[in-house]
Amino acid sequence: MAERLLGQGAPDAWFRRYAPRPEATARIVCFGPAGGAPAFYRDWARAVPDDVEVLSTVLPGRERRATEPALTRMDALADAVTAALLPWLDRPTVLFGHSMGASLAFEVTRRLEASGGPRPAGLVVSGRPSPRRLLEAPSPVAGYDDDAIVAYLRSLGGTPDELLDDPEARELILPPCRADFQVIGRYTPEFHPRIDTPLRVLLGDEDASVPAWDAPRWEEVATRLDGVHVLPGGHFFLLSERPAVIDQALRTLREAEAPPAPTPGSPTCPTPHGTIRHAGQAGRADLGKESGKEREDVTLAPAYHERRIPLTGDALSTAAALTETSADAYVLYENRGAVGWAEGEHGRIVVHADRTTLTVAGDEPVVFPADEGVLQALDKALAAVRVQGWRAYGWAAFELSYPLHRLPATPGDAPLAHLAVPAREVRLEEGGALLRTLDPDDLDALEQRVRSAAALGGAVGSTERVAADVESHDADAYRASVAAAVDEIRAGHLTKVILSRAVPVMVPIDMPATYLEGRRGNDPARSFLLRLGGWETAGFSPEIVARVSGHDHLVTAQPLAGTRALEGDPDGDRGRRAELYRDEKEVFEHAVSVRLVAEELEHVCTRDSVTVDDFMSIKERGSVQHLASQLSGSLAPGRTAWEAVGALFPAVTASGIPKAEGCDLIRRIENGPRGLYSGAVLTVDADGTVDAALVLRSVYRHEGRTWLRAGAGIVAHSRPERELEETREKLRSVSRFLVPATVAETGQRSTISAPAEQSVSALAR
Repeated sequence: MAERLLGQGAPDAWFRRYAPRPEATARIVCFGPAGGAPAFYRDWARAVPDDVEVLSTVLPGRERRATEPALTRMDALADAVTAALLPWLDRPTVLFGHSMGASLAFEVTRRLEASGGPRPAGLVVSGRPSPRRLLEAPSPVAGYDDDAIVAYLRSLGGTPDELLDDPEARELILPPCRADFQVIGRYTPEFHPRIDTPLRVLLGDEDASVPAWDAPRWEEVATRLDGVHVLPGGHFFLLSERPAVIDQALRTLREAEAPPAPTPGSPTCPTPHGTIRHAGQAGRADLGKESGKEREDVTLAPAYHERRIPLTGDALSTAAALTETSADAYVLYENRGAVGWAEGEHGRIVVHADRTTLTVAGDEPVVFPADEGVLQALDKALAAVRVQGWRAYGWAAFELSYPLHRLPATPGDAPLAHLAVPAREVRLEEGGALLRTLDPDDLDALEQRVRSAAALGGAVGSTERVAADVESHDADAYRASVAAAVDEIRAGHLTKVILSRAVPVMVPIDMPATYLEGRRGNDPARSFLLRLGGWETAGFSPEIVARVSGHDHLVTAQPLAGTRALEGDPDGDRGRRAELYRDEKEVFEHAVSVRLVAEELEHVCTRDSVTVDDFMSIKERGSVQHLASQLSGSLAPGRTAWEAVGALFPAVTASGIPKAEGCDLIRRIENGPRGLYSGAVLTVDADGTVDAALVLRSVYRHEGRTWLRAGAGIVAHSRPERELEETREKLRSVSRFLVPATVAETGQRSTISAPAEQSVSALAR
């Protein structure tokens, strides 16, 4: 077959055509995967009709351009290809790209449209996650050495093993791969402006690198998504399914010549939730006739409809005001100024010791037995959530620690954790908000609510505060509990335990207003406000239980141990800070906590990656200051985010050392469930990110009772009176911000009636 190199002279020849057709009426320009040679598309030239010409892109550093330096930046590569392609857009042309080539073809399309000159008739992207997914989970391949590159190529299955095993062949394969992996790893896609070129998406049904739920999100970068098509196979499905793939490119050409008049719900006019078409084997196609056979349409899982709006109001105030208007379940979760607010339970995940139940709106509950473990069942339930790009919000009770540490379950069948995939979500940061709804008709109403909440400003209606007896309630019983724990520690049964006491709140309070006032008076690591699964709480967490990044699989923990009051008197606060560093008991308590967290991380992380990033600095948290450390590690291959959470739960600073013995002693001495106290409020993302805040410094409402709770770390050197004082210092972080409910609120919310003191104090014993 005749070959000819095209471009601006041989040294800068960007395209190869294996079957030159000067009289062709249309073209397909192909962009290959990372490390791919132009010959990847050689067979396409023989498969298309005679009036279609196929060009295959030749990047620097390959074939006849082997002596040219390879380009390692997407911007430079796309700019150069765009300039070289302009002369070849003199007839209808479709750009086709697979894997890295899909991103390159997309970037070239963006540049051609921006130039105001000729542009493609269509764009087909194959085997590539959406730009949104690439931002959420950037590829790590830029840091791969040669062995890692070879292992990655093996996992994709597109390169024969005999080539990868041959040293001489590897020397030819690796140089372009090194350059292209730099392109992939450094690539940061842009979203605006969206391209107007019709876009078609192809993926393999067994390609783990390109999840089907993500494919419709290509619509975020294009004004016209002409369908998502699934073919049999893994990442290199276009080799085994070449006729069907070529058919999709030819269809794009045909539809560009005679655009269809789309109707709602048709394959070329996506429904609100999108449609995936499963394309089977296709024979040789031509422009005037469809070939091949398509299997049945498969409706995608629901997708969030999004809208970004500017806001001038404070994010925390806006979110707190939103809760005031909510008659549904909600969770507000704040991470150092970034606020997520979720409302409604499209999906509900409820965890018990022996099972996890997933209930999706309109469907029957699905039960996942905990035969392999309670968190493994939770993981399976979340994996079954059929919502694209979901984020779940919820809580885990302290009693989740019992099945994790093989302790007997508490009597009854109270849930151990409760998560919700919301029907409506608002993500707030300074200057703007992202609105997300599963029902597109809800977007306008949600925008109006958010704007009204921002204008309201989260003003607290009452300057009065509710008093709680943090000084003396259950003081004698707590001193006795501390003394009993010290005896067990000195007997060698354990090293440390955290014992807590509960203080009733006898007057109904306004939870959102209390949250807002408390957040203004505290500087927490995380804060939260929720009404979910029978619990209401507002809290200002001093530390996280764990954060696991879905992007780089980094696991982080922030143990705090060692406490002194923070009263706003500079000289006095400095003196108490110095006491922390000198106090043998406080330093020992902190050091053993850090040691345990390091050991827990080593169970789930690669051992050499576990580091102490910050040791025994001071963190100020409202009315107290703590000794604080931060540790991190890289999740080991084969380990999951939930295994990391399970290794660190419950937090060492709220349970004990060893944890099983500490949890057992807590149950015996406190004589009742803790519930949310010392558990976690958390968010979980579809990409595997988990962010779990330790539930301390909070006010709780459950089954008609309202209370505060705080504890102290007990070691062999502990003195009951000092540990009691530590609970007082911590309780004041919340007690001074309790805003009373109005008469109207008291009448509307029967769940906040004042409890009998005895029923609340029973929670502490």
